[in-house]
Amino acid sequence: MSLEQPAWFADVDAWWVPAVGEEVAARVRPLGFDAELRLHVECDSRAWTIQVRLLAHHLAKRLDRCLPQHQVTGVIVRPYAVPVPLVLEEHWPELVGEDLGAQILPLQFVRQGRELSTLALSAEARDRFCPLVPEVLEAARRLLGPGCALTEIPVPALYPVTVAVTASEDWDDPHIIDSVLFDTWHDVTQVYGPEHSLCFEHTAHSQADRIVAEWTAHHAGPCDDVGLTAMPPGAGAETLRAREEQLIARKPDLCLAFLADPAHPTHVVDSARAASIPVRVITPAGRTRG
Repeated sequence: MSLEQPAWFADVDAWWVPAVGEEVAARVRPLGFDAELRLHVECDSRAWTIQVRLLAHHLAKRLDRCLPQHQVTGVIVRPYAVPVPLVLEEHWPELVGEDLGAQILPLQFVRQGRELSTLALSAEARDRFCPLVPEVLEAARRLLGPGCALTEIPVPALYPVTVAVTASEDWDDPHIIDSVLFDTWHDVTQVYGPEHSLCFEHTAHSQADRIVAEWTAHHAGPCDDVGLTAMPPGAGAETLRAREEQLIARKPDLCLAFLADPAHPTHVVDSARAASIPVRVITPAGRTRG
């Protein structure tokens, strides 16, 4: 795909850094605009790819405000990384310990192989892993042998929790949605911990989707706080069915289904159940069931 870079594009300090902040700018590089005026960016780790994708909708709005001379309709995130060698994946539990081996996942090498990006399934596992990093780093370098460029294992990113939201076309009760979203947010905090980000994903189609987006925007902090976000469909999902399939393809942790009649589930509900994704059905009476 051909990307355009306007004359002002190269001066990232003048527009990119003020729009996203120094920390994000150090990890995420703008590449150019496509024909649909979407900004393509490249991340230096899978962890940052996850975080920026969660924030893409908000970043696009911020960039659109910061760039009055150029409309920004969206942000497309491209990861930049080298896969973790099979030998490191196989021996990872030995390097970090059997208990942490299933809770701290090696994701990819970034920065020309000098940095190993990891993902923690819990804050407790992350905190246990950090003191072990020097030992793990040395063992990994020995395992990979001469020519290994690895010099750093940063603090692991925390697993982001995603919840898909679907609803009947005629669902019109915002109060039940408000209550369920609050309950879900509370449950995620209790189960995963307050440091994990939560993203409500939807198809941007129904009135319920609009309520979810407005609720999240109202209760979230500044858009550079990853704690709570709502994400509409990404690129390449022009039809409702494509958006629904994209929603499930992302493998959310839970599907919230606001159904006027549980006997007539949405396509998202059927797809989620087929993919073994837990589904919570909410009826107009406020009753829920799995």
